[in-house]
Amino acid sequence: MAAQEAGARDYFFDNAKFLLIVLVVMGHAVVPYIGEHTGVRTLYLIIYSFHMPLFFLIAGYFAKKAIDRRQFLKPVQTILLPYLIFQGIYAVYYYFIEDRELVYPLLEPLWSLWFLLSLFTFYVLMVFFKYSIYLLIPAVLLGMLAGVWEIAPVLSISRTLVFFPFFLLGYFMKKSSMNQVRTIINPKISIIVFAGAAVLLYPFADNIMFEWFYGSESYAALGIGAGAGMAVRLGLYIVTIIVSLCFLALVPSRPTVFSALALNTMYVYLLHGFLLRYLRTTDFYTVFNGNVEIMLYIAAAVVYTFVLSSNTVKKVFWPVIEPKRLWS
Repeated sequence: MAAQEAGARDYFFDNAKFLLIVLVVMGHAVVPYIGEHTGVRTLYLIIYSFHMPLFFLIAGYFAKKAIDRRQFLKPVQTILLPYLIFQGIYAVYYYFIEDRELVYPLLEPLWSLWFLLSLFTFYVLMVFFKYSIYLLIPAVLLGMLAGVWEIAPVLSISRTLVFFPFFLLGYFMKKSSMNQVRTIINPKISIIVFAGAAVLLYPFADNIMFEWFYGSESYAALGIGAGAGMAVRLGLYIVTIIVSLCFLALVPSRPTVFSALALNTMYVYLLHGFLLRYLRTTDFYTVFNGNVEIMLYIAAAVVYTFVLSSNTVKKVFWPVIEPKRLWS
C-alpha cells in the first residue's frame, strides 16, 4: 500500500489497488446474503479466491525498497501503529454497538485488522526469506501445513502462514515479468475465465465452504483430513494465481478517474467496517433482501468506497491512520 515516488507513478498498480479495495468492501458488504442467495455466494467465492492474496502480492512488490534498505521503522510506523490504534477503536465500538465485553485483545485482531498484523509479520519473516526465490517452496509448504493443526487466532498465525507466499512472490516479482504476463493473458481471455468460473461455480456454490479462502481454519474444521487438505490448499494456491493474473489483465495501465484514490486505500480498509458492522446489528439485510435491492446495495458499496477514498475523509482521519505524520 506504500505510495510511489511523486512523478514516477505506476498507474497500473494504482488502478489495481483501488479495484481490489472495492472488492474488499463489496465482499464484506454482502456477507449477510451469502447463506440465502446463491448468486451472491458465487460472487463472494470468486472475490475471495484472489483479492486478499493479490493485495499481499502487490504489497510485497512495493516492500522491496524498505526491506532491501533495512528500513525496519517504516512498517512499525505505517502498519503496526495503525493496527494498535484501531484495535482499541474497534474494541470500544464493539462494546457500544454489539454489547461485547470491553477488552483490548492486543494479539487477536478484531474485524479485518488481521491484514495489518499479518502484513507487519511478513516484514519480519523477510529477514529469513529474502535471499532466494526458491524459498517460495518452504513458504508454500508452511502455508499448506498451517491447516494441519488447530491454531489459535493469536497473532493471526494461520492466515499469516497461508498468505505469506503471495507477499514473498510479490517481493521477487519484476515489472518486466508482469508486462510479459499481460501480453499473454489478454482481457478477452480474462473475461471468459471469470464468466466460466461463475457458470461452473453457481450450481455448487451453496455446498462450497468459503472458509477455505480465509486461511484461518484447520483442515479438521473444514471437514477434511490433513493430507487431502494440504492437496486442496496447494490447488487453491494455483487457482488464486491464475485468477489473479486474469484480474490484472483487466486492470487499465493508463490514468483513470480513480487512479489517485489508490493512495487512500488504507483509509477505506480501516474505516469501512464501522458502517457495515452496524448494519449487521439492524434489520437492514432482512428488509432489503430482493435481487434488485441487493444489486443496488452492491452499487452503493462501490460508491461508499469512493467516498472513503476522498481527500475529505483523509483530512479528518489522517491522525489515526497515518500517525507518523504527527511527528514527521
